[in-house]
Amino acid sequence: MSLNDLLDKLGDMLQPEASKKKHYRKKLKALLKDLKLKEVKLKEKLEATEDERKRDRLEKEVEIVHTQRKKGIKALEDTKKEKTD
Repeated sequence: MSLNDLLDKLGDMLQPEASKKKHYRKKLKALLKDLKLKEVKLKEKLEATEDERKRDRLEKEVEIVHTQRKKGIKALEDTKKEKTD
């Protein structure tokens, strides 16, 4: 085990709240990445679809995913602000 790993574990033991925030930010970043990929795929489907009903449904899905991403980005920024305060 490297020195950095040992120091990280020690920091986690001494400051469990910081460890939870770090883990939360990591999971949130992964979720945002997945949402971005989903949004890109939906947009590609939307461009390829000619059926009006399917296009309407896909547009709504893209809008929902985009809104979720915006909320997630804001939550990530808020955790970053808490970290610096």
